[in-house]
Amino acid sequence: MKTYNMVKQEFIKKWITTLHMLDSSVEHPLNVTERKNAIRLSSDIAMASARSGSTVWSRALISRSGYKTTTTTNKPMARRILKKARNRMMKNRCMITLRRNGNSTSRSGVRKRTELLKSLVPGGELIENEDYLIRETLDYIVYLRAQVDVMRTVAAVDLVT
Repeated sequence: MKTYNMVKQEFIKKWITTLHMLDSSVEHPLNVTERKNAIRLSSDIAMASARSGSTVWSRALISRSGYKTTTTTNKPMARRILKKARNRMMKNRCMITLRRNGNSTSRSGVRKRTELLKSLVPGGELIENEDYLIRETLDYIVYLRAQVDVMRTVAAVDLVT
């Protein structure tokens, strides 16, 4: 398993590469909003490629990045790309049954929180197994944290100069 510093270093390498590719592909000067979106897109691609597409969230980010259309149009594409991972999860699925204590409010609360978590993690809506969803979420959090740390460092250096 990679250490947190290795994750940050890998993200920095990939981000610099994607920023160079972005810079060379732009024909006209970008306004502030376009620049913000380009930086966000390049950092998402860098974060996903640092994970090498080995997780559902990284493949979902990569599949989203190639299309400029709305997310509702991207859902069929994401489903097709992630079908292999979804089939693998279904085969290896651990059947965990919650103890039925008759308390429907606690079950509906868990269900609501699970749906919220699925909506926050890219590709999470395709994950059925709660254990796998939690592992994907934790992995995504580590990479998001590395992304934020690197961006804060870049912003602090930019402010000093």
